[in-house]
Amino acid sequence: MEAGGRPGILPLSTKKNLSNYLIKCLENTSQAQLPSETIPNFSLSDAYRTALEIKEIRENKKEKVTGIKVGFTNKTIWHKYSVNAPIYGFMYSSTVLNTRQSFLPEKFLEPKFEPEIFFRLGKKPHSEMSDIELIACCESFGIGVELVQSIYKGWTFKLPDTVAGFGLHGQYKILEEMAIPSDENNKVALIDKLKNFNLTLKKNSKILEQGKSKNILEESPLAALRSYIEFCEKNLDWLVLDGLITTGTITDAYDINKADVFSCELDCLFEKKFVVKF
Repeated sequence: MEAGGRPGILPLSTKKNLSNYLIKCLENTSQAQLPSETIPNFSLSDAYRTALEIKEIRENKKEKVTGIKVGFTNKTIWHKYSVNAPIYGFMYSSTVLNTRQSFLPEKFLEPKFEPEIFFRLGKKPHSEMSDIELIACCESFGIGVELVQSIYKGWTFKLPDTVAGFGLHGQYKILEEMAIPSDENNKVALIDKLKNFNLTLKKNSKILEQGKSKNILEESPLAALRSYIEFCEKNLDWLVLDGLITTGTITDAYDINKADVFSCELDCLFEKKFVVKF
């Protein structure tokens, strides 16, 4: 059985207790019924309200929001997962790992591996900024890996289900973080690399996929950051400063087993191969 593969679906009764129900499923590693199939007319707006309710519950349990997961930015996998837009979800002090901490795939249902670029916003941007103005609002950027998970059996859902279901976020591990250069010319060079890099993803020494920057909203990770800023301009409760803002997987998401060894290597931005074990 794959890590996190647990049987059993908890029943969902009413929309009123949805937030507590989903948290119970997460904490008990139990699969959930789809809100979109259980609650009449369950919408994306309903899902984002649910995410805010979950945030309040988790903060009452002394968890702290430490970032934002931006998901479904890789348009090459939209058809596979039956989605058609990016999503946004909170990351917490309990789910963001530093370079020394290890993933715990056994805590999650149907976990998968995603290599992603992230940014750390230092000041509030706006969506009309140029790329160089936008990146100047960031303190740093880096590469990390998200362990994504689905409390819905078989990764089958509609877009609102994914937002309510923690944005499919399990854990995020920072692999390397670098300061944004202060020199204008170096900023321009960084933007160019962010728009033109390639990434080789391997599992147990075998190539899984060759990903590229332009998989992210057909442009680059900066486009995903900009989409988050546009979202925040309409949803003020979602702006997170001095936290990680991920930008979505550069490749497809791949199943995780406890014994697996993944590696990812970029042709620019970072000069070393990153190895992730479980």
